[in-house]
Amino acid sequence: MHQISDNLRERFRLFLGISLGIFLFVLFFEPFSVFLPDLKNRLAFLVGLSVIILFLMVLVYVVFTQVILVTSLALKEWFLSSYVKGFILTVLITIALAFYLRFVGETEMSFFNFLKILFISLFPAVAISLHDSIENLKRHNEELIAEMGKTRLQVEKYEENLLARSIELSSVGAKDNFRVAVADIICLVSADNYVEVIYRKDEQYEKKLLRNTLKGLQQLLAPYSFFLRIHRTCVVNIHFIDQFRKTFNSYWVSLKGLDRKLPVSRQYLLKVREVL
Repeated sequence: MHQISDNLRERFRLFLGISLGIFLFVLFFEPFSVFLPDLKNRLAFLVGLSVIILFLMVLVYVVFTQVILVTSLALKEWFLSSYVKGFILTVLITIALAFYLRFVGETEMSFFNFLKILFISLFPAVAISLHDSIENLKRHNEELIAEMGKTRLQVEKYEENLLARSIELSSVGAKDNFRVAVADIICLVSADNYVEVIYRKDEQYEKKLLRNTLKGLQQLLAPYSFFLRIHRTCVVNIHFIDQFRKTFNSYWVSLKGLDRKLPVSRQYLLKVREVL
């Protein structure tokens, strides 16, 4: 009983809105010829029609659903599907409206009137199905956002661990190898047979020339996603990018704390824009 009252509170506003919509539709468009003498009787008749629809929605989507949930039927999931409940509701409303219009409203039951009854009977099931689909999409979207938030926190934690690491950048012949904190590497710039490594040390910016290829050093930095190739001659730490600019047909980035601009080639332009 407690579950039924909770479900009723959750869905009552929706059911009431659908009933009110049908009440207004029949009131203003008068799809049926109802033989009642005055406006007061007609309004009472329409209120009764809306109450019948409201009652049947509660019966199918609250009472019937809860009864099926507590049973051990093998076809429980089938009975609880939105299509089956919608079909049951449509059939019940169609039968109820046909009898109500015939014996209370004294409406002739022609084929055309039956089609109008069927149209009205379909509306509650369709409206509830659309409402439930939208609510499910909202819940799914909220779950995805929450999951993305958790994933982002994990990525940030992982990157913090990576930033705390140091790496040894090698030179051909292993003569000029040096170790530097990954977080302090600002950029790598190719210079003929050497690579210029610009890094931060004790809040100062320093340079180191290594006899190596840019591709070889980039492979050492491959595990760290914040290093981005922006040109055939440049790899940059995205945490140090200050600005991304375009001048005529060329693109470039400026670095924080450095009076230096690095070119961005069209080959890597899309990746740079995605990151920034």
